[in-house]
Amino acid sequence: MLDIPEQGKLLQRAKGRAEVVFGAGGLKHLHQSGCAKVLLPRNFQPVPEAVFLNTSGGVTGGDQLDYTAKVEVDAALCVTTQAAERIYKSSSSVAKISNTVVLEDNGNLEWLPQETILFEGSALKRQLNVEMAESARFLAVETLVLGRKAMGETLHDASLSDQWRVRRAGHLVYADRLRFGVPVSDTLSSMATLNGNRAVSTIIYLGPDAEERLVQARNLFNFENVEAAASAWNGMLSIRFLAPDAQPLRVALMSFLTRFRGCDLPRIWHM
Repeated sequence: MLDIPEQGKLLQRAKGRAEVVFGAGGLKHLHQSGCAKVLLPRNFQPVPEAVFLNTSGGVTGGDQLDYTAKVEVDAALCVTTQAAERIYKSSSSVAKISNTVVLEDNGNLEWLPQETILFEGSALKRQLNVEMAESARFLAVETLVLGRKAMGETLHDASLSDQWRVRRAGHLVYADRLRFGVPVSDTLSSMATLNGNRAVSTIIYLGPDAEERLVQARNLFNFENVEAAASAWNGMLSIRFLAPDAQPLRVALMSFLTRFRGCDLPRIWHM
């Protein structure tokens, strides 16, 4: 982990909390405080959209963000973010982002945030906690970029703890954790990790038809400069994308998600 100076603890930090709940008839609850906000664009699509944004312009050590999205019985929602989330150099402790998703019976929620970019000296602890009914459908993607190649950035000192926990009908069915500290290059350069790549996406889909869609997902893997693999078990589909930089990964991800979902991504992804 990074060695954070004691004086950094005195600096003012950003805090925010945003919650959105949709029922079968539309929006049921909306809360936003601090730097966390929610936009509800008119998309003229069958599934409504909610866009989370952080008005502080990025995240650094000591910041705390909490986002919650819930769909009630027979409701559907697509959740995304206004832009890539940038995790800047930390001068006070660790930045914390907590994401909570709840799906009731026959609920359908898509968690489609844009990239998270780690900068040199950043320190982030992030969690995604999902509680879903047996009959619900949940699609999630998270993309991590370790420095921007076009800007000549290479991470040496950074810290990340990224944890996923999915419970279906009260039982833990999916658990994943990515954790690394300094030096980053030594941790992620081996073939057992990122093999020297700097951009990775994790996609999971849970639903009654998840295992049946494995062949469909693999047939969509036709990307330039992007490695992809998928597996399915116990009503879950898990997919990984790996690329040398953010741009080819984003192109591949947008192509895959558009075809896998059978509709275009939220308009904010194209801006």
